[in-house]
This record gives sequence, structure tokens and C-alpha cells, in this order.
Amino acid sequence: MDMQIAETILSLAIQTEIDGYEFYIQAAQRTADPGGQRLFRSLAADEVEHRRILEDQLRSVQAEEGWLAHAELAAPVERTAIFQPERLQQDVNAYTAELSALRMAMLIEADAVTFYSKAADQVGDEQARKLFLDLVRMEEGHRTALQREYDFLMEQFRNVMGFAPF
Repeated sequence: MDMQIAETILSLAIQTEIDGYEFYIQAAQRTADPGGQRLFRSLAADEVEHRRILEDQLRSVQAEEGWLAHAELAAPVERTAIFQPERLQQDVNAYTAELSALRMAMLIEADAVTFYSKAADQVGDEQARKLFLDLVRMEEGHRTALQREYDFLMEQFRNVMGFAPF
């Protein structure tokens, strides 16, 4: 793979992680729900770790040292339900911002999965391919956790609005 293309991919990936971090920090600040705050802060911390790894790779590629071997990223943590039914029963309408943030976050993670999947297909270096596939796995884990919380909140809204079972 051309090193200029590798640098471009890594630079875009780093910016994606920066943008994700900023989104999650803002989402954590906007929610009053402690569980929501923990979820968004945890995702922000993961973005910081991804950025660090990508920056290390970029420095190595720019120094013409090639792709670094990396330790496999820890598996995404299987999180327990974040938004607790007893809190939602008090006032589900207070959670409209969280519902929107979850939806946006799922789109961000879906874009990251697509980007890293394409990057893995384009790179010729096996270390680079492993890195990008590892990032795909992490971002898919994020998306799954976000989808679970989104589905749970949507169900609560449907019940309150009388739309159940739709």
C-alpha cells in the first residue's frame, strides 16, 4: 500500500475518533441520568484509546518504520441496562435528548464500522488489517450496546404513548 494512502486513512481515522470523543463528552454532559453519563463517558474513553493507537501507527508509518504490531483491543464490555425502568416511570419524557443522542451515536458507530472495514480491505499489510478489523469489532460492540439502550428507551416511550405493541 502506498504510504501516502496509509497516512490519509490513519489521519481520517484519528479525526473520526476525535469527533466521536467530542460527541460522547457532550452527550454525557447533556444527560441528567447517571447511567447515561457513565455510558457516554465510557464510550468517550474508548475513543481516546483508539485515537492513541492510531496516532502511534501514523507516527510509525510517517517515520517509514511500517505498521506496528498491536495488542488486541479488549473486548467491548457487555454493559447492563443503563436506563433503569423505575427512573423512566417517573418521567419518560425527560429522556428525549438521550433518545436522540443514542440514535446519533448509533449512526456514528455504523459509519466507523464501514470506514474501518473498508480500510481493512484496502491495506496490504497484515498488521494494518488486524488493527482495522479489531477496530471494527470494537465499534460493532459500541453499536450493539447503543442499540440495546435505544430499543429499551423506545419501548418505554411507546408504552407511555399507548403505541404498544407497535
